[in-house]
Amino acid sequence: MRYYAVLVEQIWIVVACVIIVLGAAAAYVELAPHKYSTSAQMLVDPVTSQDTTLFSLPVLHSSGDPTSDVLTAANLITTPAVADAVVKQLHLKMSGSALLGQVSATPVGQSNLVAVQATSSSPMQAQDIANAFLKQVVATRSANLHAAIATIVPGLKSQVAGLPAADRYSPGSLGAELSDLQQLQISGDPTITPATAADLPSSPSTPKKSLSLAAGLFGGLILGIGAAFAFHALDPRLRRGEQLREIFDVPTIASIPREHSGKVARPILPSGMSLGAQEGYRTLRTILTSRAAGESRSFLITGSSPSEGKTTSAIALAVSLAQTGARVILIEADVRRPTIAATLGPQPRFGTEHDLTGETALDKALSVATFDGVSVGVLAVRHAQIELADRLSLSVAQRMIEDATKLANYVVIDSPPLTAVIDALPLAQTANEVLVVARIGISKLNKLNELRNLLVEQGSYPSGVILIGDSSPRDTDYYAQYVSDLPVRRPAARDGELKVPRTTSA
Repeated sequence: MRYYAVLVEQIWIVVACVIIVLGAAAAYVELAPHKYSTSAQMLVDPVTSQDTTLFSLPVLHSSGDPTSDVLTAANLITTPAVADAVVKQLHLKMSGSALLGQVSATPVGQSNLVAVQATSSSPMQAQDIANAFLKQVVATRSANLHAAIATIVPGLKSQVAGLPAADRYSPGSLGAELSDLQQLQISGDPTITPATAADLPSSPSTPKKSLSLAAGLFGGLILGIGAAFAFHALDPRLRRGEQLREIFDVPTIASIPREHSGKVARPILPSGMSLGAQEGYRTLRTILTSRAAGESRSFLITGSSPSEGKTTSAIALAVSLAQTGARVILIEADVRRPTIAATLGPQPRFGTEHDLTGETALDKALSVATFDGVSVGVLAVRHAQIELADRLSLSVAQRMIEDATKLANYVVIDSPPLTAVIDALPLAQTANEVLVVARIGISKLNKLNELRNLLVEQGSYPSGVILIGDSSPRDTDYYAQYVSDLPVRRPAARDGELKVPRTTSA
């Protein structure tokens, strides 16, 4: 299933490779010069050592190994002398050596046949060349044989003339041998003769359209699958939820669909989320409250990298918990890059820094943000101060969470990415639950592994994962009509409290 999931994720690579390779194969079929091939066959019948007449003549002699005899005959066919004779016969505008590049002679299986295959851009020319090689090899071999016989016959005639008339032409006599030689002078080489003429080819031998396209399709698939797995191995980003289970070995307790918020870098308020995202955070709320079993609980929201949706999740979880009627406090623990105060509205009078330094008690430092009729206590960082990170000791974290859980049923802590800075690690060690936010296409697997190792080493085992960017389809029609019928509630604000800007509800 893992391999199947990788292929589904990278299907665009596979499709692209198939299209490219198949297109290249189609272009090759259309643009490559067409070649036609055909073959003729030559019969090989070497003479044995018992044949006294042909034993001393330039014919093919048996070696005792039929395979070796056929190979020898094949080599005798593709010689420069035969090629030059074919060029002259067919009036070809090429040299004999060039012609040999278009011709091959190979034994046919375990038989005593040799196939002479010729290739040309013209089907008729390919046929003519194959047949011409058969003709010219016989002619060349026969000419050599006739020349050798011509040197023997005159002396043999003199010897026969000196014999008694009764002994001249008896079986096995010199006269019988002379008759055999004179017969060979008017015939060809008996050891190598044409067997089958070449046919006119009806279609090109190259390129083969069906074979080329099939090879292109198969090659594209192989290349695409290999490229998909290579890209997956080289791509360090999170691509599917199953990868989180492999890293953290805890369940994904909320799957939040991808939100289209443009290029705004600020967190998304609950009223600006899609129905699917709101339902995802309601699911998260249900799971966490069931675990709490009526007791005050603290939840730290962290991640491995910036821009994963930690602050958005922290705000959404706090609001969702407050919608049940519970008292909720949202604490911003990112003292280096705070965003909650800027997202919610005007600067509060007090912030996280006042509680960390002990200047103001938590109940006095809290501001209240109202979201469509529900209020959330907020402790946000007013100004980024790197030196405040040194104040977040374990004892301070324990005191802060203890004070918060006395005032509220649930405490939600927005933590910076712990793999980047470990400022909030004491809060992670103190909170009841640590929830990891991971975002598909953004979170990096090596950073998630680093986060997991850091938490485990410090005894802060993650209790669940919030997956952002889930592309699974959701049926929101059930909720759409109900939500559209609700009146739009304007955020309320009271003196001394943090005012929340109005956001159009989905």
